[in-house]
Amino acid sequence: MRIPGKTAVAMRPRRAALSATSPIVRRYAEHTERGVISQDYVTNDGFHLGRWADRQRIARVLGILPKHREAELDAIGFDWKAPRPEGFDSKHRRMLLEIAAYREKHGTGEVPSTYLSDDGEPVGEWLYRKIRKWRDGHLPADEQAVLELLGISPTPRPRGPRTARRRPSTRQSAALAH
Repeated sequence: MRIPGKTAVAMRPRRAALSATSPIVRRYAEHTERGVISQDYVTNDGFHLGRWADRQRIARVLGILPKHREAELDAIGFDWKAPRPEGFDSKHRRMLLEIAAYREKHGTGEVPSTYLSDDGEPVGEWLYRKIRKWRDGHLPADEQAVLELLGISPTPRPRGPRTARRRPSTRQSAALAH
């Protein structure tokens, strides 16, 4: 089935190729026959298939997807979308892994700028610098694609209501008292 204006995610694989794949890959292939799967796609039994597909893409970009899984997904015509960024060093990889872990735990890739990893790495600051580069038009497209997969956007975050009123400074009060 084709959805107007969208490209199909996967073509119907041959039955022999599909029977050799793992159950979750078969499940993905069966659902993609119906059209494009979005990030928030949930199967009838409550499985977050869209998130699973995103995790496969992220794992491939980070270089941690097992080769047999990549081969299975290639066999069904899986749409990888995000390429591996150029200049992908170990710090870049570590930071993306931390953001992926944060996203898995908190449901969002919007890491606070003050967030530190368990090892004390300033993940929030690193991401903030990447987003600034993105806003300024200096972040390469392949890095943008990876950040988008993690649910990150260059648009400013909405500010919430202030939780407490700011108290007057004690210095100011003391100066007025004299």
